[in-house]
Amino acid sequence: MVLDGGGGEVAKKGAMAGLVKRCTFAGCDRPDASSKYHFIERGRAAGGKDWSTLEGNILCKSCHSRFERSGTLERLQNRPLAAEARHCSYDGCDKPDESSKFYMIEAGKTAGGQDWTLLAGRVLCQACYKRYKLGGSLERTRTKPLPATARRCTYSGCLRPDHGSKFYRIDKDKKAGGQDWSGIAGNVLCRACYCQYNRGGSLERVLERKDSPSSSASHHSETPPLGGALTGNKRRAGGGGG
Repeated sequence: MVLDGGGGEVAKKGAMAGLVKRCTFAGCDRPDASSKYHFIERGRAAGGKDWSTLEGNILCKSCHSRFERSGTLERLQNRPLAAEARHCSYDGCDKPDESSKFYMIEAGKTAGGQDWTLLAGRVLCQACYKRYKLGGSLERTRTKPLPATARRCTYSGCLRPDHGSKFYRIDKDKKAGGQDWSGIAGNVLCRACYCQYNRGGSLERVLERKDSPSSSASHHSETPPLGGALTGNKRRAGGGGG
């Protein structure tokens, strides 16, 4: 025996020599078109799965990989749905009947590392399916364009609260950038403040403001700004003690 790329044992080339290279799984879409075929021998344990029911069969590369990953040859989620079933069941879907692909959610699905339990048996369009797979939610309130009246950054320290190419309403479950957004849930941020928080987990930009032209001018004013200890230390260090 030799090892294949996935760590499982496959028969030596001699074992396949007298066999027809054709996938024996009846549900295979392309049984004769595969770059590799696997003869399933007794005792196979690739992927930690029970291959005993497939002993003596030949699987194409695609079917072999599917069984190695999930322990089944079925692809219910990828089978084309009947015309009457091609409708997204999510009530908030903008175009429930317009999608290039629809997905029937099967029990035990774990795609994207998400918990699909509550969606088992339902049909989702491609857009809603991808949204849940990536974020674990069908909601997309954070990406809906805000009305004109709400397009203002609510961060009190924002330099240009009404000027932004994009504004974001922060939802309570947001996890972008690996940050904890719960403390500013419900607020609206302009693009600059949103990116600032997404990068560093804070809306403060003390260093950027300290080095800005406006703040540099204030450094040379007669009366230093309150809380300007760092500014004063910097000037003294740069001036060489006067």
